[in-house]
Amino acid sequence: MARTEPDRTLEQVASETRARRHRVDLRRFITDVVTTAGGIVDVKDEYLLHVALPAEVVEGFSLPEFGVLAFDYDAAKDAPAAEFVTFGSPVLDRFVALGLELGRVTREYARSSAVRVPPNLMGRIESRIGFNRSRRPVLRATSIEAYERAVFGFVVSYISDERFSESVAVAVDTTNLADDTDLLDESKGVTFSSEPQGFAAGLTAKGRPYSEVLQKALECLQARVRPRLATHQAEVRGFCEKELVTVLGFYERTLADLAAREEAAAAAGDPDKKARIHSKIEASQVERQRRIADIVSKYRVRAEARLDSVTLQVMPKVRALLEVRHKDSIYTQPVFYNLATNSVEPLTCPRCGRRFFSAYPAKDGMFVCSTEEAE
Repeated sequence: MARTEPDRTLEQVASETRARRHRVDLRRFITDVVTTAGGIVDVKDEYLLHVALPAEVVEGFSLPEFGVLAFDYDAAKDAPAAEFVTFGSPVLDRFVALGLELGRVTREYARSSAVRVPPNLMGRIESRIGFNRSRRPVLRATSIEAYERAVFGFVVSYISDERFSESVAVAVDTTNLADDTDLLDESKGVTFSSEPQGFAAGLTAKGRPYSEVLQKALECLQARVRPRLATHQAEVRGFCEKELVTVLGFYERTLADLAAREEAAAAAGDPDKKARIHSKIEASQVERQRRIADIVSKYRVRAEARLDSVTLQVMPKVRALLEVRHKDSIYTQPVFYNLATNSVEPLTCPRCGRRFFSAYPAKDGMFVCSTEEAE
């Protein structure tokens, strides 16, 4: 039966409604991606956006630094400089790629039931941190501050004749570039939210440039991967040695046989045969070295790492400023109490960067992690 005019009109209205909803969704997606990437969005009308993107985003994703984006075909025709954005368009694919990359970095805010200086703070500090060769510390001042920890998720692949991968987490305090990886277990019971909660609304975490944070994370990753790499190399060393023994035995017998034949040819006074056998000896020696190199390469384990995700954890901490007397000198030492994990955090050695709980006074007025560092 033929469709009536009212039925066709309703179908058209429904189609137009779906198309408009899709255009609105695309515009919202592009707006979110651009602003998250540090860009600026200027809304000209319902279907037209002017966007400005940072230089590093432009270079990395082949996007325009300053662009006009249209989400309606007619709007794109009316604005000659505009690029039409719809499903399947190349520019949308590039924004999707940017969104996927940005999605690997998230910021989370710790939820803490009480953002205040805990009772008996000095008792908690003294039960966790020992100030060797010093008098009992005195608490001079406290403040509540927001601190940020960058948790990097790396996928490390160990490659030889086989390949296997594992996930490795590395955490860095963005304020002092301390290695916080060993403190991650204390954060397992912390609840995080994507929105600032309470303390975070009025506090701002101040940290080092993220390029320095990433560089520190890579140094920490290398320090953690090296022992594992050595372990994996030791596991395959036996297989390598076994195969080398077999190959070397074969070539030892082959070369001994060729040497005997060469000697016999020389004794028989056949210089042509002797020369041919000598050429075979040289070729076998070259082949032996190639086989040895192939076997060593086959069982050599190398590690490759790629960055999979980054989570920025913002947590409230009490910064306790202590005065500690050592002989005739007074040392000033900040200690941090993490209100999210309810724990005193270890100090960071200014010499080697290691975290520590047993402090030794150095001559330059700082506490360090060992007597060797103090001297």
